[in-house]
Amino acid sequence: MGVSPRFRSPKTTDSEVGVKAMTGRWLLSIAAVGNAVLQWVDDYNSTHIFNPAFTAHAKFHDGITISLATILGGLALIYLWRPGYGQERLAVGALFAGVWWAGAACAFLFPGASHRDAQFAADVPHLFGMPIDLRTIVPVMIAVVALGYLLERRRLRAIGRSAPLPRRRSES
Repeated sequence: MGVSPRFRSPKTTDSEVGVKAMTGRWLLSIAAVGNAVLQWVDDYNSTHIFNPAFTAHAKFHDGITISLATILGGLALIYLWRPGYGQERLAVGALFAGVWWAGAACAFLFPGASHRDAQFAADVPHLFGMPIDLRTIVPVMIAVVALGYLLERRRLRAIGRSAPLPRRRSES
């Protein structure tokens, strides 16, 4: 399956615009799926939603967090993969993929806020001595979104798709 010649620069081959060349788009998709899935894994359990020490209001806020992350991840995937994809859809998809992670980074700045309650501190997995929790996941995912956006923007410019694909008129 090739790319229409009108969207290919003279130096671009079909293999360069294929699935393997869409590394940036796939990175953004990983961040979007991370939005949707990681909140369920991290919060829909005994440490948060089913924690009897959590007040109803705290559970309400956790429900907002889980729902918002899922919605943002889903919207990012829609914008990144629906027909008519181009620079504008890339920008919106990257925004949806990254906004939750940016919000999570800002949450560390609130007075008294912590990413993990003290009674669950021992539950943090480590990899090569580094904790694998929001302290590491948030900056990594922000970097993934930024890298994905830059790579995909460069790819779209290389194939001449700086705007969404025009709609084809059906001939009657």
